[in-house]
Amino acid sequence: MQQYSAMPIKNPSEQSPCVSEQASVWFARLQADDVTAEEQARFKSWYRASREHARAYDRMRLLWDMLEAPAQRVQAKVEAEQVPEALPPLANEGLHFRRFMAASSLVLGIAVLLSSQLSTLYQNWQSDYHTAPGERLTVALDDGSRITLNTDTALNVDFSEAQRRIELLRGEGYFDVAPNKSRPFIVTNGTASARAVGTAFSVRDFADALRVIVSEGMVEVSANNAHQAVLVHLNQQVSYQQGQIGPIKSANILEALAWQRGQLIFNRQPLSAVVDEVNRYRRGQILLINPELKERIVSGVFDTKEPNAAVDGIKATLKINSLNLSERLVLLY
Repeated sequence: MQQYSAMPIKNPSEQSPCVSEQASVWFARLQADDVTAEEQARFKSWYRASREHARAYDRMRLLWDMLEAPAQRVQAKVEAEQVPEALPPLANEGLHFRRFMAASSLVLGIAVLLSSQLSTLYQNWQSDYHTAPGERLTVALDDGSRITLNTDTALNVDFSEAQRRIELLRGEGYFDVAPNKSRPFIVTNGTASARAVGTAFSVRDFADALRVIVSEGMVEVSANNAHQAVLVHLNQQVSYQQGQIGPIKSANILEALAWQRGQLIFNRQPLSAVVDEVNRYRRGQILLINPELKERIVSGVFDTKEPNAAVDGIKATLKINSLNLSERLVLLY
């Protein structure tokens, strides 16, 4: 595959804590014609630092080899639909770089997808209850509480005489808690916790954050490794991320909990956020391979049971193109 020049990069470990993303950044940089000896030395140090780094990079290299033909199809389709017959040299260089970044995005997206699938299988195996993409499940607990698991969610239930504890392995749950002052009801993702006595609230686990929305009563949200806690009241929400509990904000309950009615509601959201949300309900991945599309604004109401219809609606509204590499992998550009 043709190599293209790119700007020098900083240490990928400073840019992202995700090893898969670090491997992708290193792989993309090492394809450039102007990669420096210093960067190559830094890469070797990173590669040798741990077996996890080595495995992530080797997977990336293997995926690149496997996906060379699909990436060329993307390049050819973009060129045929969007590029004039003649371009000045400077514009042509920009085109080459965009093609390279599109291919890199494709490889990274599939690498993350494969890694996520392995993680999902392991979490499902560990969990007491779990749902697949697009599924919801309501569980009645022994104490009279009820949990509704949203799409692609896994959790464990650990009840003792002293407390009722839920470990949210991934995803999102809505908790309608039966009152019991002597046995607090706690939901945690390992980094932060939401504690209630008798209330109703939702908790969503992100890659590096926890969001709590209260629809009834009051919930105490605390960081597990710090003396930091806040009280969140009815129609309020708060997030924990990067080691800190953020400010308490008002919550639009009808929008935030629309998934319980089988809906996704977006009110002037960037396309990148909309795609991330729709991906939660699909068995596969939608990839934005044109970074210029990320901040395009989307509003609408979509059916969680028809995530592909949401893709069609986005394409029609924003007048953007797509390419289906398989039933599960859709590229937007």
